[in-house]
Amino acid sequence: MSEFIEKNAEIAQDVVIGPCSIVKAGAKIGKGSVIGAFCFIDSNVCIGENNYIGNSVHLLGKVQIGRGNHIQDNTVIGLPSKHIGYHFYQGRVIIGNGNFIGNGCTIDCGNNHLSDKHPELLSYLSVDLKSGENFEDATIVGDRCYILNNVTIHHNCRVGLGNLKDCDGDYDTVICTGCCLNGFVQVRKGSELSSGTYLREFSSLGEGCFTAMSSHIVKDLLPFSSVLKNKNIGLADKLIQKFHCSENDVLQLREIFGSKRSGRLKLY
Repeated sequence: MSEFIEKNAEIAQDVVIGPCSIVKAGAKIGKGSVIGAFCFIDSNVCIGENNYIGNSVHLLGKVQIGRGNHIQDNTVIGLPSKHIGYHFYQGRVIIGNGNFIGNGCTIDCGNNHLSDKHPELLSYLSVDLKSGENFEDATIVGDRCYILNNVTIHHNCRVGLGNLKDCDGDYDTVICTGCCLNGFVQVRKGSELSSGTYLREFSSLGEGCFTAMSSHIVKDLLPFSSVLKNKNIGLADKLIQKFHCSENDVLQLREIFGSKRSGRLKLY
């Protein structure tokens, strides 16, 4: 058994590629990266340095992956975005640095099918991202996110972006097994979603929010809110301590949150 690498794929000399993996022409893989067996790397995929890509991972369409990520077996990134009744341009996925993405996760690419009908989304989609580039068509996972098995992230989501400093541990944002983020959902840096949390389309969670198991989030949450049995029960004290935030820090984050949410849903 051998890998299948098409001509004009750009692969650093010390990259390891497992048996029966396919790397299409135009793909780029940075030094120190390891690609497992039976993977598919599409022609518009760019993988940075020192990434580990497990077995049977499929990277489809336009996918950009930073450095130092660990992506486990059977994950699919760059699936065509899905929205009933629309046929539209397929965008891209951007993954930052130092993330862990567990077995069987799926991440859809973004799209730009709502910009003509809802231009107010453009400012929301550019929040905390560098100016001069249009990120309207992107699904984005930032840095230092710990995403467990079988998590679904649909089109145009924003995960792990925000104004908190890094915590003392390896990961800031945590999404546990079986969570589902629907289109245009925002889970800002420092949030923790317990297993089975479902987030309604356009919902925005501020920095440091906590949701208990099997929560159904149908409104926006101010930074450091805590949800139990689908009710906002106050502050997420453990996450405030995790990020060494003062009462004033929390108030400031809550003040500026309005400019960082889609504005489509009410607050809890």
